[in-house]
Amino acid sequence: MKKTTATSIFESLSSGLRLDVYRLLVKQGSAGLVAGEIASTLAVPPTNLSLHLKALTQAGLLTV
Repeated sequence: MKKTTATSIFESLSSGLRLDVYRLLVKQGSAGLVAGEIASTLAVPPTNLSLHLKALTQAGLLTV
């Protein structure tokens, strides 16, 4: 793994909420969840969640 890739991943997961989202999705498996389900499960406003999902996607941890 390239150093820049690893740095991007670790920066993304340094947020507690992003780590919670990632852990939730890993537990869910390949079926995944839609954003609304993630927001309600973690009790996060959808507008707040979208910024975190974008960061995780840019780090290559999520796919749409």
